[in-house]
Amino acid sequence: MNLKPEPGWAWSTLAVAGAAQFLVLLEATVITIAVPQIGADLGNGPALAWVLSAYLLAFGAFLLPGGAWADRLGRRATFLGGLAIFTVASLLCAIAPSLALLVAARALQGAGAGVLAASALGIVVATYTEPRRRAIAMTVWSTLGVIGGVVGSLSAGPLIAWLDWPSVFWINVVAVVLLFPPAVKVIRAERTGQRAPRVAPAFVAAIGATSLLLGLGVIEAHLWIGAAALLGGLAIAGAAVAHQRRTHDPIIPVGLFKTSAYRWGAAGLFTANGIMIGTMFVFSQHLQQVLNVSATQASLAVLPMSVSALLVALATDKLIGRYGSRTTLGLGAGALALGLASLAGLSIVAPSWGWLVAGGFLVGAGLPASFVPLNRMAFSVVDSAQAGAASGLTNTITTLGGAFTVTAATLADQLYGPAGGYALMLALTATLAVAAARHGARRAGSPASEAATANAVIG
Repeated sequence: MNLKPEPGWAWSTLAVAGAAQFLVLLEATVITIAVPQIGADLGNGPALAWVLSAYLLAFGAFLLPGGAWADRLGRRATFLGGLAIFTVASLLCAIAPSLALLVAARALQGAGAGVLAASALGIVVATYTEPRRRAIAMTVWSTLGVIGGVVGSLSAGPLIAWLDWPSVFWINVVAVVLLFPPAVKVIRAERTGQRAPRVAPAFVAAIGATSLLLGLGVIEAHLWIGAAALLGGLAIAGAAVAHQRRTHDPIIPVGLFKTSAYRWGAAGLFTANGIMIGTMFVFSQHLQQVLNVSATQASLAVLPMSVSALLVALATDKLIGRYGSRTTLGLGAGALALGLASLAGLSIVAPSWGWLVAGGFLVGAGLPASFVPLNRMAFSVVDSAQAGAASGLTNTITTLGGAFTVTAATLADQLYGPAGGYALMLALTATLAVAAARHGARRAGSPASEAATANAVIG
């Protein structure tokens, strides 16, 4: 298909929104290297995992409201508001004098990131309405997110070694100062005229998810409390979803789950993000706490992952164009499974850099090869009117994958010890990767069928 050149403002808008996505995922992963140093300064213990979990939970809680606000109150205003909250919270994280205040600041940072990410993705989906152009834009979006994630882990070690752990938060302040002016200039201001959304159901659902994570985190030490929290979380989240199915003005677009493309795309994104965030967390903790390497060495160990992720991310659109999403997703999930199995061998056999290089390279290659076709699959059935809400829902599902994986990794550590627990978590994520390949491959289309499907469901 021959496409006319995209207007300059559209590419500028994609660049700004993509930069925000890069920054949000960089912050989600850069902290994984810094956690041991934070624990050394502010105190270790079970609460330390909440430095990461608080961000992910608040991020997920504000994605749906952020998407709704973007659709109904204006995408530029919502984007800039999220950017401002994210910046202030990053500053508070950098100067936090205690673990409790750091966790609180991380929650605020996650809230700002949630509003920012949902509005940014909504801007991209609304800007690119033609199916092929939207597919290309989603490839760029997914690629920048993956690169942001690996760059976060790669840059954390040197930053911590030179400037201590608060530097991983100061970089956000500097980045936003550079991003804010072009965001004001290129993102179009629009008012939909719709009334302000009712966001309470989204927060109720977030409370349910928080209860689930708390239950999973304490069930080993307090069986009955953990079980009660898990059951309560399921009941609360289920009630929120049931309410949204009945209301005439839902903030959670549950109707999207009626399509198999969205169901399996969202399930695959939950799995893929869980693998990315969970692997970064497990890998960093294993290297620094079990193998006693420095933060800089831990970041260097991520280098093969970063290089392969960048190379594959740049080639993913061509891979999909030639072989289709089905084959690309299957190759990506297979690479993840093999890479994670290799990394799990670190605690089964004598550690070696060969295991690190091979496993990291395969995991890095598998991430963009999985994220890009899964994002395409999910958003192939989203129209522009639902851009913000669908973006919020999809990002919420994706974020919860990371939060649940980190919590499960902490539980595995409590049950089996650091080496055994982290190896088990890696094995579980490898199993999830295989499951994503089996189910996603059946739903992702071939090159010839994808364009027809997209035109049918979007336009």
